[in-house]
Amino acid sequence: MWAVDKIRLGPTAVEGHSLDFDNLSVARNLFVKILMYLDGQNNLLLYTEEDKQAVKKEIGLKDSVLEEDIDAILEWFKKEPHLAESPIERHLIEKFLVVAKGSREKTKKRIDNFYKYRTLAPELIQSRIDALTKPDHKLWTFFRQAIIPKLYDGKRITVVGFSGDASAFDTEVMYRNIILTVDLRLKYDYMFSDIWIVDLNNTGLGHLLRVNPVILQKAVNLYQESVGIRVKHIHCVNAPVFGHHVVNFMKKFVKAKMIDRVIIHDTMESLHKYVPKEYLPKDYGGDMPSLVEFTESLNREVKNDKIKGVLIDYCKLVSDESKRPREKYDEECIVGSFKKLDFD
Repeated sequence: MWAVDKIRLGPTAVEGHSLDFDNLSVARNLFVKILMYLDGQNNLLLYTEEDKQAVKKEIGLKDSVLEEDIDAILEWFKKEPHLAESPIERHLIEKFLVVAKGSREKTKKRIDNFYKYRTLAPELIQSRIDALTKPDHKLWTFFRQAIIPKLYDGKRITVVGFSGDASAFDTEVMYRNIILTVDLRLKYDYMFSDIWIVDLNNTGLGHLLRVNPVILQKAVNLYQESVGIRVKHIHCVNAPVFGHHVVNFMKKFVKAKMIDRVIIHDTMESLHKYVPKEYLPKDYGGDMPSLVEFTESLNREVKNDKIKGVLIDYCKLVSDESKRPREKYDEECIVGSFKKLDFD
């Protein structure tokens, strides 16, 4: 293994070995790959050291106490009987400290919820194993998803769109995949908040009526109550005339402040006022590849042996609720206290 003494764009010198590149693009790509390798990154989720330090600065997370915080939380984790035999990684604790703005107690609560809610939602966690190990099986079929590789002002942008066939719509599969990509981000990403863009083109009441409220509530618990990544905005584009019904439906499950961050756009120009074109797929007037191309990339990447291994290993991040010292978890807290769901 060469020790990297210096890397120059084009030709590149590494410990006296000269490598000629046809153009600067190849050199830059190699340089990025080396940095990603050293930092444990994945090419689906890019961030720079400057991005990382900016996130820490925004939330007041100091490197001088970070390792001490991680040690303290790890010690707590190993003393909890329902968590002690479960695996946990130091970098995962750091991500939760970021979400909790450096608060140890809030981080403990997030981690406890993270392991608990994953245990209580095997159809969203454990079901991925079969999907990932089936040869030639595509995880994304009836809906499309893009995770924009570059951070925008410290925020990760995700775009979701749907096919027009309501009969193919499956809440369980959709949220299984979204939680799967959240796991990828916990492993490889470093950000403080999210921006979501939801394309409602091709959707109808048939899609809405096929939403399983139990699965939806479990997914909300996994994202909102455990992972807890802050959502800056949820941008809805190509909304049908019944768009307000979707918002009213979601009010049954998510916090009011989340609903307040939903913005429905009549035009792409309106979206561009919030998200620059360089961070958008070309379907939305942007400079990035299409949503279909991003989805195909995801389908390929999750079958990569390394990524697949990570995603399967993360299925072990569950608690043993039979050993929880507190009162056993109330089933109503899992699925929510459902009222009559209407579409007024």
